[in-house]
Amino acid sequence: MWPLEPKEWVGTIVFSAFMLLANVGGIGGGGVAIPLAMTFFNLSMKPAIAISSFSIMMSTLARFFFNFKERHPDKRDACSIDYGLTIVMMPLNLIGSMIGALFLVTFPDLILMIILTLLLLVLTLECARKFVVMRR
Repeated sequence: MWPLEPKEWVGTIVFSAFMLLANVGGIGGGGVAIPLAMTFFNLSMKPAIAISSFSIMMSTLARFFFNFKERHPDKRDACSIDYGLTIVMMPLNLIGSMIGALFLVTFPDLILMIILTLLLLVLTLECARKFVVMRR
């Protein structure tokens, strides 16, 4: 693992910068973090997914603790975290994590790469469609 090769140093900087921008933007960034981990650190698909998931979890925790004491801009006695939305989203998030873990164990790397590529393509098209609607 140590010493890092120059490619790994560049990967560390690029990966960190991308995760920082993704966190500021409010997205997880896993769709791009996986190829970055595979490219710069020569990981196969499954370890890259694990690294991506761990980095998303750590950036989410950092964001939570950073914004924990933030107050709602309109209601001074309310916090900015919408716990009602959390109650709705957490069961779906846990179900998605369980399905993802099942896919990770069940399918080989090639099938996982195809599934993730198709998912990213669908999400990109949906974001582009929403951009066009909002732009109008």
